[in-house]
Amino acid sequence: MQLLKFELYKIFKQKSIWITLIILLGMSYLILNYPYDPNIEKELYKKWEGPITEEKVKLAESEYEVLQSKGTQHSVDSGDNYTDTIFIESQILKKIMMVDTIKNNVTQRLNELEGENSVKANVEKNMLEKINLNYFSYFTGPSQIVIFVADGGFMVLGVMLLLGLSPIYSNEYSSNVDNYIFSSKKGRKSLAWAKMGASLIYTLIVVFVWEMFSLLMNFLQHGNDGWSTPLQLLTAPYYRDSPYSFTALEYHFVQLGIHLLAAFAFALLIVLISSISKNSLISFFVSLSIFAVPIIIDGVQWLETILAFSYTEVLRVQFLFNEFKTVDVFGYPISYPVFACLIMIMLLLISIKTVLQIIKHKEITS
Repeated sequence: MQLLKFELYKIFKQKSIWITLIILLGMSYLILNYPYDPNIEKELYKKWEGPITEEKVKLAESEYEVLQSKGTQHSVDSGDNYTDTIFIESQILKKIMMVDTIKNNVTQRLNELEGENSVKANVEKNMLEKINLNYFSYFTGPSQIVIFVADGGFMVLGVMLLLGLSPIYSNEYSSNVDNYIFSSKKGRKSLAWAKMGASLIYTLIVVFVWEMFSLLMNFLQHGNDGWSTPLQLLTAPYYRDSPYSFTALEYHFVQLGIHLLAAFAFALLIVLISSISKNSLISFFVSLSIFAVPIIIDGVQWLETILAFSYTEVLRVQFLFNEFKTVDVFGYPISYPVFACLIMIMLLLISIKTVLQIIKHKEITS
């Protein structure tokens, strides 16, 4: 326990991580600071809240056409874009119309699957049949919180892990402290476990901090409404074709769980890289490359499947749930989210085992 506390102290005493955290939270504030008046938005939503009927969809379609003409006329008259009110209302109407589109797509897909009798088809059918899109309400807060994980939270985490954990072993080598820790009674295995434990606790704290920051920012702006909204409507159109019947609240818990698992796996990878590098800069840049490459080459279609299970993409989570995607393992379909979790658990265990083996056979620096 003393070793664990000492390793945590060494991580948190680095001034650079505190300065970086403040900067990153400041940048997150800009991302989370909603550009439109939430009070106006809430009032506009009230008119459309409630069960979604065919009549409501048709009304939304007709009012959308009227708003489009108003917006065009406003632009011609004033030279400006839509007013905030027109823009917000048009987005609300598009979401209602999208509900009808999603329902039609689900019905069409169920008809396509009707004649199939494979395990994969049956799984997809069962998932699609559970989707419930019959109620509409204000959900900007949950939508902003969910999208922040994929657009901001994963970046905050990545930077903080790279800065905080890259020197965890490398600094010991460069300062020749390894002469003492590897020759002491508790210098190898116990210290390795302490460093890995401290890394996981540090990771948990970083995730907790940005999640609390995101929740607080959105609660102050949007309140606590909308957590029963179906996943398909969140951050439209990213999840429009998702077959998962989660509410916003259910999905966010799943999202955070997968994000945290990937964060633990990436943290231990950084510890592993640091354990074989005598220079913290080398440890930093090698870890940075692993984190950044999937972002840099995002959009390369033939790499899409591989990238889906990289540390970075699993941290973002979104790609795993936006469609029905499976990996066939011995003829049995495993969904992307489950497969990604299995991959992360495997990588996490490999990192632990490898770190212990490296430290066990590590030579003391002369």
